[in-house]
Order: sequence, then structure tokens, then C-alpha cells
Amino acid sequence: MSAIQRRPRFPLLTSGVMALLTALCISPIRAEAFDADGGMLDWPREEMAAALDHFIAERMEELSVPGVAVAIVADGEIVFEKGYGIADADGDQPVTPNTMFEAGSIGLSLQAFTALQMVQQGKLTLDEPLSRVLAERWLPNRAASDTVTLRHVVTHRSGLSDRVRLGSRSVGFEPGSDYRHSGMGFVYLAHVMAEADGKPFDRLMRERLFQPLGMSSSGYVIPEALVDAVARGHDALWVPIAAFAVPLVAIFAGALIVTLLIVRLGFHRLKLKPFDLVPAAVLAPLGASLFLYYMQGGWALIFCLGYFIVWIAGVLLLTAAIQYGRFVLGQGWQDGMVSRGMRREAFSPFSFVAVVLASLFFMSWQVPLPARDGDDFNAAMSLRSSAHDLARFAAGFINGDLIGVSARARMVDERIEVSGPIGDRAGTGLGFYTRERMDGLTIWQSSANIGLRGLMVIEPARRSAVVVLTNSDSGKVLMQEVAGHVLGVETPWARP
Repeated sequence: MSAIQRRPRFPLLTSGVMALLTALCISPIRAEAFDADGGMLDWPREEMAAALDHFIAERMEELSVPGVAVAIVADGEIVFEKGYGIADADGDQPVTPNTMFEAGSIGLSLQAFTALQMVQQGKLTLDEPLSRVLAERWLPNRAASDTVTLRHVVTHRSGLSDRVRLGSRSVGFEPGSDYRHSGMGFVYLAHVMAEADGKPFDRLMRERLFQPLGMSSSGYVIPEALVDAVARGHDALWVPIAAFAVPLVAIFAGALIVTLLIVRLGFHRLKLKPFDLVPAAVLAPLGASLFLYYMQGGWALIFCLGYFIVWIAGVLLLTAAIQYGRFVLGQGWQDGMVSRGMRREAFSPFSFVAVVLASLFFMSWQVPLPARDGDDFNAAMSLRSSAHDLARFAAGFINGDLIGVSARARMVDERIEVSGPIGDRAGTGLGFYTRERMDGLTIWQSSANIGLRGLMVIEPARRSAVVVLTNSDSGKVLMQEVAGHVLGVETPWARP
């Protein structure tokens, strides 16, 4: 049974023990871990493990996170790795350090690292147009095609959009002139890398990175037999419903106002007829679907629309059941039978509203997302990996494996400052985001696929790293807390 589901049999005794553990474990985390000189890396390993076990289990329950995997690197070696909870709220598969998660944008750093390896071999260059290795132009904008370089892509200065799910190849500004996070830049780079190496991108990454570093639970494409082994993403029920319902209501209201104006000014009628509502009723779901597709893509549309339909159907069925109950309890029963011709109870809008309000009490339920197909490839978001594998990558990066210490140092040193909160110097290195503060420099990358959150932070000075993968959107809080406690950093990592 997972830490989330476990309940104490002796609440008073358990409360006392928990309070003692909190005093011994949690207080040091929240106080000492924020010390820039320490964090939990300076703790004895047994104490760090015990404190993390307690803290993570507690926060998982508070945040309703079904599963978490954590790995910690110190002095270039993995010193801690563990899984917590379950990979699917509808199942009982425990999370382990080798459980695959959708790691999404964390794969951008792995891709940039491998691209630097190809630069060392002369197959790519940092500052020449990527299009020089292509037989046919990939970007429709000829000027951008003749300008975008590998450096532009890995520092998010290519001008390409982040509309990865739509596959947009448009360029929003002159390459190199500004910053904008761009997943499509890495989709372009994947195409270039595959053509330069003469093999599919996933195979290229396996041969150049995953196999040499022993990352056996990683891939941008996986066999369908392994799909069920990937941790399922989870989200609060209200998220997919609201994602569709909010634009639906907004578009319906807008269309209704236009209809009122047309009826009043064009047809000189004071009241709407039922047929007048047809345009708004048709435009609202179509417009909401198009909006969601444009913002999040077809996969998110199916997910959100599906839960919205199930919710509406449940509300209507329960409302109908209440209406039938009112009919039966009214004058419907005579001599144990429902009589024909009896007056039926009028429909009560109050019943519908009451059911909708009652459903709000269940909106915090964590619901699983549909599993992503194994061959659903996208270089910017389809990486599946484990905490163990990503920790192996972080350790390999720290130790200069595959590309050497000097090339690894370039990925950090050749950073471009962008912006950041007060006290932060945020920027983009060659494949990583960078954050320089009084307490030191960290490089990092996060992932935010729907219902899944992950974070990889590397601290070069201490040759240390933290990887946290979660299978819930609410895990975005937990992953920041764990990384902060381990490294001794108070403020969260966020894109500039």
C-alpha cells in the first residue's frame, strides 16, 4: 500500500511519533537546508535518507501526488535514489528509481549535450546555419533557414515558437536578437541531427547517449509493450473540465450577446426564441475545441473534452434521477403503480444547480491521463526516462563523460543572461537554464507535460545534482521543495 493510502491504526500514538519525527527531521530541513553552505548534501547519508522519506511521504499526501521518484548525485556519483507511491492511481504498481516517467523538456538538455558531441566530431557546428547539413530546407522562412544556428536553438534564441503540439515552423523574431523558450527549435535540431548522422533521432540518442551512460530506461520512442510501465500523469478533475468549460462559457456568452443585438436591432424583437440560441450553442463547443487545440494540441483536447463530457453526462443523469424521484414522491404512485395521465412535476433548475454545486466537492480528485502511445515521437516532449537514468546523465555531465571537461564547461560558461527575480541572474546556457545567486550557480531543466512534473538541477561547483520526477501537476510544488532542501536553496527554479 502506498504512503498516500496508508492510515494509522493508533491515531494518538501515531500523532506523537509523527510530531517527534517532525521535530527531528522536518525542522532541520526547513531551517538548515536553506543555508547556502549546506543543504542536505552535507548531512550524513542515513539522516538525509530518513528525512527525505518522511518529508516526501508527508507532502505527497498533502498535495495528492500519487508517485514520486528521486535521485541525488554528490561528487559525481549517485548517493541516493528511491521511488515513493504508485505509478497509476488506478493500479498498484509501485514507483521505483527505474520507473519511466514522461520527462518532456528535460530531454532538451540531453539533446543539446549530444549535439555538442556531434560538434566535436565535426558533424555539426555551433555558429553556422543548421540548414547547411540539410538536403532540403526545413524552415519555410528562407532568411531564418539561412540564419538559425545550433547556438541559437540551445539558448532559445532561434525565434521559433513553443507550439510544439501544433508543429508550427514560423519564426517570430530575427534569430539571435531575443529570447523565447522554443520547443520547436529542438524539433528542428532533432531533424538536423538525424540527417547529419544518417539515422533516426531516437536511435541516434540511444547509440550516442543512453547506451554509453547505461541509461537503460530511456527513449523518445518505446515499444508498445512498455507503455503500461510508464507512470501515468494525474490531474485534479477540475483542471480538464475547466480547461474546456471556461472557453465554452465565454464563447457562448459572447455569441449570445451578439444574438441579442441582432434580434433587437435587426428583427426588432424583445425576446429570444429557442431557435435563436442555436448559433451560440453550436459556436461555443466548436470554438472551445479549436481554442484548446491551438493552445495545447489534439491530445489535450481529447483528454479535456472527454472528462467534460463525462462530467456533464453525470450531472444530467443525476438531475434526471432527482426529477424522476420528485415525480414518484409527488402524485406518481397509486396502489403501488405509476399511473398514466398523472400530472408530472415541472423541471426544477434548482435541482440542476444543486447537482453542479455538489459535484464541486469531488473536483479535487486526482484522475489519470490517457497513456501516450509508444511511437508518439516528438523531440521536445516525448522523452520517457527514470530518475536513475537522469541521475546517470547528470553524473556523466559532471564528470565530463563522452564530451570531455572542456566541452562540458562550455555548456555552462557560454551562457547568455536573460532576466530574473531580484537577487537572481537568470540565463540560458548551451542546453540548460542557468541561475546565478549569492549562494552559487546552478544549471537546470524542468518538464511540464500535462499531469506530470519533473526537475533536474545540477550544481557544478559541488559536482552535485538532484532529479525529481512526479506524476501529478501538483508535483510542481514538491519537486521544487525537494531540490531546494537538498541543495540548500530557498527560491524555486523558474524560466526567465
